Formats: sequence, structure tokens, C-alpha cells
Amino acid sequence: MDEVRRHLEFHPGIDPEPFQTHIQKFTESGAILRDTWCYPRGGGQPGDTGYFELNATKYHFDEVTASVTGGETSIIHPLENDGLGIGMEVKVHIDVNRRNSLASMHSAAHIVSAAANERWGAITVGNQLGVDSSRIDLKFEDRDLFNVETLEEDVNFWVDNNSRIKIHEWGRDKILTDERVRNKRFVSRIIDRLGGENPMLRMVEIEGIDLCPCAGTHLASTGPIGGVSIDRVQNKGKGTFRLHFRNEKSEEIDNL
Repeated sequence: MDEVRRHLEFHPGIDPEPFQTHIQKFTESGAILRDTWCYPRGGGQPGDTGYFELNATKYHFDEVTASVTGGETSIIHPLENDGLGIGMEVKVHIDVNRRNSLASMHSAAHIVSAAANERWGAITVGNQLGVDSSRIDLKFEDRDLFNVETLEEDVNFWVDNNSRIKIHEWGRDKILTDERVRNKRFVSRIIDRLGGENPMLRMVEIEGIDLCPCAGTHLASTGPIGGVSIDRVQNKGKGTFRLHFRNEKSEEIDNL
């Protein structure tokens, strides 16, 4: 497990608790901690926001990002360092409502992607998640077959099914021989970039509908998504539609 990206250790990825850690260094962009459970922006999912607490004072940080230098990954917490110093121990509070909303959106996006692939063979070529609304770009072999009402029905079938969402750590052979894994050519390229004889990849499975590599945060099951609606469809050319969707989250996302 990546010791820098500690969020990978927890599933479901909701209701993150405050954690104690030390400030390791400062860069022009913000603070780097000894370890962090914050999610850094990536894979279409925005990074966490929140605040450090020290001696009853709050130091708010903006969207967390990841930086790779010399093959080493650092997680940057953007904030002003007035009153903070290297080696200080701080209590880190992640914005729970934001994290929960993004985890719900990310799980919904997987279902939209998988349902479109199952129905029409569409391939997801881009996405951007948001707290209130998200978008996904789907490329079709025959775009004329696409029907937005059909996709909504397919997606909400799996939401209502309350399918379990599971996390696996799998090696190359298991991934490439499992018939449920979608778009294996793309997945194979990811594995090749990791290098090594049998690199391990974090796989997210939504039982019955999806199995793919992902480092994002997710719910424990699909039910708490609460329903998905596709608000707008844009023509992006070359067989591609951009779908804007939102989900009706439950008032309380539980670990079901």
C-alpha cells in the first residue's frame, strides 16, 4: 500500500475522521505532512479540502493535490503557513460533506460508464466529478443507438439494486484473465506503466456491473446514491457525447 496516499487504506471512503500528524516541510504550494489521509486531486475526482487544528486555531487548506518529483510522490495541502512550522503536530480535519458527496458521485460515474459500455459498447474517454453535478464523455461505435432514457433506466436499476462495492489489490495475471474487467487494452497500458514483474493494481468492483482500476473514494454499496438523473447531453464530435448528470444522495450515507 502507498504510504503517501493513505486514503487507499480505507473503504468505504466516506466519513473520514480527523487524524494527527506532523508537518514535514513547506513548498511554495503548501504543506507536506508526514502522512495524510486526504484524497489528492486525480482521476477526475477533486481533492479534499479542510483545516489543520493547532492550539484551538484553524488553518484552512484548499484542494489537496499530488506532485511527483524524482519518482517520489508528495501530497500538497495548499495553505498559508503563518503560525505553522516544520515538525509541528497538527490535527487534520477533512471536509466530510464534500468527501461524502464526491464518493457518491464517483460510484455513480462508474455505473454510468459501465451501463453505457454494457448496452452499446461505449468507451469512457473523459470525466470530471463535482459535488453537485458531474460529466462523463462516452465514445460510441454507433452514436445513433444512444438513448438517454434507456441509460438512465439502466443506471438506476443498479442503484436500486444496492449492489456491494468492493476493493481488490490484484496483479497483472488476475486482472487480465478476469472476463469482467472492461477495456483491457487500456488497463494493460496502465499495468505496463507501473513496471515490475507482477505490479499490483487497485481494482474497484461494483457487483454485477463493473470492475476496473481506480484510486478514488467510493461508497460501500450503490443504494445510498439515491438515484441518477442525466440533465444534459452535448455533442462533442467523433462519435462522442458528453453527459452531465447528478445524483440524489441519501440524507445520511451509511456503511451498508
